[in-house]
Amino acid sequence: MKMKAKVGIAVALTTVIGGLAMATPIIKLATPIFSTGTVSGAVNSHGVASVPDPDNDEWFNARLTTDGPSTVTIQDGAYAAPGGQNGWHSHPGVVIVTLISGSIEWFDGNCDKKVYNAGDAWTEGSQIHAFRVLGTTAVHLSAVFIIAKDQAYRIDKPAPACASGLGL
Repeated sequence: MKMKAKVGIAVALTTVIGGLAMATPIIKLATPIFSTGTVSGAVNSHGVASVPDPDNDEWFNARLTTDGPSTVTIQDGAYAAPGGQNGWHSHPGVVIVTLISGSIEWFDGNCDKKVYNAGDAWTEGSQIHAFRVLGTTAVHLSAVFIIAKDQAYRIDKPAPACASGLGL
């Protein structure tokens, strides 16, 4: 084997091993995938609805736009047991999450915390984030991922410096 090939293999192995060592653990979490499909071209969908308010002539607008083909994945129920956490990560697109049962603390890359309870929904994207289960009740989440075509729906990330004081 030529020296150049040996160096390339060594660099690749170091990158993979280093990335695994820096990734944060997923604890007590199962994430079953319900379905996956592909949108072959760019998405540019827009929906508008009148908001029924006799004192206001407001409109609700929703828009979804992608720069190219995308993969749509539906995660029907991520289940996290008490003490569970999903590790620091990001996504190569947008995720719409609904918390079906339980409560979580959700942290952004600055370790700013939001508490979500059953019935809450939120969006995530390429910013680094993590969550952990609150209390003694397991959580059940559902998510729709709209990501760059053929990319992994989750990108593991090292914990930000602020996370060490949080036990994440």
